Amino acid sequence: MSKKIRYAFKKDYEAPVKEFYPMNIYLPGRGIGKKVTVPDTMGEFERHKSLDYYKELLRLCVKCGNCRYVFMDWNRACPSGEFGGYESFYLGGKNVLLWGLTRGKIKWSKPIVKVLYHCMLCGNCQVQCQIPEIHHYATEWLDAAREKAVELGIGPMPGQLKMGRYIIKEHNPHMELHKKRLGWLPISRENLPKKAEIVFFVGCTPSYMQTHIATATFETLRKLNVNFTILKDEYCCGSPAQETGQRKIATDCARHNVEEVRKTGASTVVTSCPGCLKMLKEEYKERYKLDLEAEIVHSSTFLNKLLQKGVLKLRNNIGKVVTYHDPCHLGRYSGIYEDPRELLQNMAGVKLIEMPRSRQNAWCCGGGGGVKAGFPGLSSFAASERVKEAKETGAEAIVSSCPFCYINLSDAIEQRNEKMEVYDIVDLIYMSVR
Repeated sequence: MSKKIRYAFKKDYEAPVKEFYPMNIYLPGRGIGKKVTVPDTMGEFERHKSLDYYKELLRLCVKCGNCRYVFMDWNRACPSGEFGGYESFYLGGKNVLLWGLTRGKIKWSKPIVKVLYHCMLCGNCQVQCQIPEIHHYATEWLDAAREKAVELGIGPMPGQLKMGRYIIKEHNPHMELHKKRLGWLPISRENLPKKAEIVFFVGCTPSYMQTHIATATFETLRKLNVNFTILKDEYCCGSPAQETGQRKIATDCARHNVEEVRKTGASTVVTSCPGCLKMLKEEYKERYKLDLEAEIVHSSTFLNKLLQKGVLKLRNNIGKVVTYHDPCHLGRYSGIYEDPRELLQNMAGVKLIEMPRSRQNAWCCGGGGGVKAGFPGLSSFAASERVKEAKETGAEAIVSSCPFCYINLSDAIEQRNEKMEVYDIVDLIYMSVR
């Protein structure tokens, strides 16, 4: 009779799992680990397709609940489900609803659509699911469901609908005047070069709400003698519209911005907003078939390359203990985890402490997917939990690389009455070089 094997979890179980399921191999262009142990049983699928295109994948969900927690860790992963309190608010529940809708078992209705929109599309559930087809494509059908709801006239949510109308009227979701978009600019707009190697795509939130991010990026690029310019007629990238299913509005924004970038002759576009990054780099080309004919990079990636070349020198002492929050669009959606961390680790007087949930397991701040406009309670809940986690690290400041994360985390700190600072990474870089 063979001897019974007693497994020590860390030594005998976790190591083999990591060997056959390496966490540092990502899906192309994304920060979601690629499944390498089990081949997709149904072959390769495309992204950015209609809901019906994915309907056969919905039946693969076994309702195991893995989408609720960080895999093999059991920290909770889904803000929508934790706040909503019912199965329908988790990915497994949404999969059941969409399975019924795509087969005509249940009818589209406003209550069902409300559940589908009660989600930041952060992608954490997709990361945690261990079924390859769902692990690779879940956010595709969650996104497609919103387009279908808009097509049927029962989406988006009222606050998100207003946001779309604002984008049509003033080319930004904040209903600020388009003519004041460059109001933050420290030089006359007439002094901006018409042609340049690089375009700094500012984004709506840095242009109107968190202008310190726009200023810090602009001044840092100037300090480094980068040959760049800014679009004189930049529109919203379209992300707030696309994420709420308002595809036509997003497409119109994309067409305009592509033409504006082409006028500059730029070969590179730099942005400090991960939402803009995802739109310009991926959605324009793959979803709308519009090619910017330029390399699209986040400011953290661009500046880290200059750091490695010795062009960027982070001289000034910052003197802070910080923790880093991974934005969903920069991390899970774009695969950028290390550039911001390398910048922080090279800053004088900065000590970086990681939160338990980080990189592709990072808890969402609650700022994406149109949730702040449609479900402010869910948005605040997610941000509050993230601030609590950050506070427990002992850090005195949270650093992120996204203007939406900056807003939501700042709001949560104020609501919780915490003594904690929030910085965008370009804020600290500018402090290091000015």
